[in-house]
Amino acid sequence: MKEDPRIIKTLSKLQKAFVMLLKTYDAGDINVRQISDETGVTRGAFYSHFSDKKEFVNFTINELVGSLFNSSLKDSVGFVDEVNHKNAHGTNVLSVSNFFDKVAADYQTYTIVLDTEKLPQFTEVLKERLNSEIKTFAEYYGKKVKHDGFPIEVLSSYYVNGLIGMIRMWLDEGMVYTSHYMANAAKKILGTKIQIDSQNIDLSDFFVD
Repeated sequence: MKEDPRIIKTLSKLQKAFVMLLKTYDAGDINVRQISDETGVTRGAFYSHFSDKKEFVNFTINELVGSLFNSSLKDSVGFVDEVNHKNAHGTNVLSVSNFFDKVAADYQTYTIVLDTEKLPQFTEVLKERLNSEIKTFAEYYGKKVKHDGFPIEVLSSYYVNGLIGMIRMWLDEGMVYTSHYMANAAKKILGTKIQIDSQNIDLSDFFVD
């Protein structure tokens, strides 16, 4: 049902209105009436899609996080040599360039939702998703992945917080650097290689061009 163009348009309007209201209010202070008034979408229409504001907020956060990853995740085949791997196409790598480009394309929205005081749940969900993708990558390649004896969770936390911290700093500073510059900086800091040898995989190889 949510594939109906009219519904997609309505949901998009609701999400954009919520993000704009976050400029002035914390998420907890925004109510359905405000969202409805901002969009011209009746409260009846709102409740035909969501049981309450909490469900709507969760939906909006997941849509925004999903949009980042939909444009940034790539099949690991082509970046990792899978000739001798029995389950090709079973995991993804993250294009750091696409990730920064996506943030840049909708910088106003991501500047607002990455404000941990306005909407702390967004950063939490973003971190959970990134951690999950890295863990899937590590589990897929198993013993081929080098991590120098450190638990995967420790290294993943470093990469996740580092990448998100760089994005937040970039937005807070008014994007004085291009997305291309930031992506290259992130790849170097994270120790990323453009082409990965499947016999010598490092956990940072999850991040690609």
